[in-house]
Amino acid sequence: MDHITQSINDAWPSIQIIFEQIDLVKVALEEIQRTKEELGKKPEEATMLINFLNRKNKYQLEELGIEDITGTILEVKKVLTKSSLMQNLERRCQNIQEEINDFMEKFGIL
Repeated sequence: MDHITQSINDAWPSIQIIFEQIDLVKVALEEIQRTKEELGKKPEEATMLINFLNRKNKYQLEELGIEDITGTILEVKKVLTKSSLMQNLERRCQNIQEEINDFMEKFGIL
């Protein structure tokens, strides 16, 4: 076996991992898209609701039936946290995809 063939054989497990990453990135991007569609305008609404609640005093909140402002805001912030997580995950997937594309471009030269 010549040196080039041996080098390719040695690199093959890493190449297989890259193809697995391509599949995983596709799955992640599909899940991100599904979650973004599920969230819809909820992040913007959550921000407006938090701002609204923060402008109310204790009596106004009681009139609205809100006894635990902290708990209510924390519950609403879950939407913002999920949205932020999806944005970060999407950016990371894009970075991974760019790295894979760069590798595949260099690999294609061989």
